[in-house]
Amino acid sequence: MRCIFKLVFILSIFQCKIQNKSQNLFDPTTLSGGSVAVLSSLVFQDGIQITTRYQPNDYPSFIKTEILDLDLDKPVSSHFNKKHFYVSENYKDDLVLRDVFPLSDSKVRVLFSVSSRSEWREPISLSIQKPESLTEYAFNGRTLEFKFPYPRYIGNISEAKGQITTNRLLNGKILLVGGVSVSGNTLATVEILNPETGTTTLLPSLNQSLMGMAICSNPDGTVYVSGGKTIAGPATNNSQFSNKIYKINETNQTVEELPFSMQKRRYGHSMVCLNNGDLLVSGGQFQVGTDQNAITNDHEYVSIQNGNTTLLNSSANFPMNTIFHFAEYDSFKNRVLFFGGKDRIDPYAIYLNSIYTLDLNSQVLSTLPAVFSTARSNVTSLILPGNDRLVLGGIMGGGVGSRSIESWSETSSVSQTNGFTSRMKNGSSITTFSNSQVIYTGGVDTYYKSGILELYDHIEKKNFVIDTMMYARSEHSAIQTSRGIIIFGDSALSDTRVELYGKD
Repeated sequence: MRCIFKLVFILSIFQCKIQNKSQNLFDPTTLSGGSVAVLSSLVFQDGIQITTRYQPNDYPSFIKTEILDLDLDKPVSSHFNKKHFYVSENYKDDLVLRDVFPLSDSKVRVLFSVSSRSEWREPISLSIQKPESLTEYAFNGRTLEFKFPYPRYIGNISEAKGQITTNRLLNGKILLVGGVSVSGNTLATVEILNPETGTTTLLPSLNQSLMGMAICSNPDGTVYVSGGKTIAGPATNNSQFSNKIYKINETNQTVEELPFSMQKRRYGHSMVCLNNGDLLVSGGQFQVGTDQNAITNDHEYVSIQNGNTTLLNSSANFPMNTIFHFAEYDSFKNRVLFFGGKDRIDPYAIYLNSIYTLDLNSQVLSTLPAVFSTARSNVTSLILPGNDRLVLGGIMGGGVGSRSIESWSETSSVSQTNGFTSRMKNGSSITTFSNSQVIYTGGVDTYYKSGILELYDHIEKKNFVIDTMMYARSEHSAIQTSRGIIIFGDSALSDTRVELYGKD
């Protein structure tokens, strides 16, 4: 009884000190409101939590959609309206509150009007105060902060080059293998970039200069690269295609050419690392030529333990000779999925819009029922929450870059088009920005290199231009790290600098 009496007495005394009776007692921006909010939390056991869909590493795309939905863990949305929300002073003229209203008992929608601001750099704060009508639950007020990424230089790679074969290692560092120099020569360089410091460590070089290799990593972190070309332009001799496989160990900083080779030389092929430590190599160009006869439709199983390779049965073959496709290893179903590709190098190529699945147990290739609306090669496929596969970028007939953003849901066997990028671009580098967002970097926009950064938000199903890189690039690399997106390389720029597009 003594504790209850003291609490009631403190509250009654505090209330007597409020001079402006029109003031909201629960406004967290005032001394009195903050004090009442603290005391009220002692009285009410159940507090209210307010959250948004945005995670710390997400880009706050509500500045593009002008809509922000808030989730409440209690059915009290009817108590909130526009007068309970405040945008931070630094953005009050750029992000104007238009309306606030309930979507359901536990969801509130905030509408904004956004000015044509060229840069979003400083964090946005959205303060929410407690409505006076809200008496059944405790709520101390809430301030939501949203941070923006921005571009800056953080270091250098060892030499100016593009078309680099890359892989993000288990420790977050980035492996760079081969590529093409600004003089047009292929390279044998192997190096590791540390995104935390912006510095690189050189490893022993390959035994030959190569570009266009396939790369994958085992669960233990061992990396393999295979095939590629010794020349940047069209091959004039079969020997310019490689059949070698290299094993790279980052821990020991070793680069080892395996003592056996693939049965076919391959370029524009795919390779996946299997859970048992072996490799599967598929398709690609194996001999000089621009028609379909220079391309293969087979798959080669590489046994690391036995030290040999085997061509899979013809039941595993692609329906047509295939190059520049994307392969995804599904370890749970012991299968490989294939997206995109084309049957030859010349301008009359047939481009693919089918999805193939190769059952590694039966060695049988099947065509899945879903078909993409855009047939293209050189695509990027990414897995997002819900196991939706996004298929982005790539090249269509006539060598034109594709703008289409498509997704495939295996559960519903449905593919759909979710939007289009702002421009047709070749040579973009596409990677995940966060769990639900994908970023496009650079590329060639018709005749000119692009420095544009575009973001696709899979929850919103929309694409936005969000920023520009420090330098326009194509045939470069963009890789997601814990710091943000690391961008480097360009085979026509004598620039070794590494960009970071990330938050503080």
